Amino acid sequence: MMTNKELQEAIKDAENDVHGLSSPPPSGPLPQREVWRREMILLRQLTAYKIEEAKKQGKKDLELFNTAIYDLMTSFVKSYQ
Repeated sequence: MMTNKELQEAIKDAENDVHGLSSPPPSGPLPQREVWRREMILLRQLTAYKIEEAKKQGKKDLELFNTAIYDLMTSFVKSYQ
């Protein structure tokens, strides 16, 4: 499980990645790998908010589940930068 500080850092990191998507995309279609990376960035932010909500509601099982998914998404996103 994440501490509150770790969670806030994770949310900020995910939001920064999302803001990076607003830069103009290269001309032409994106390669499939980049499409997947962009989808993961958006889902990663959503998952961070799900962790926060589960923590507020005291739902440890959902918090742990979403934390595991968040960690996998983070590995994927960071490996393709």
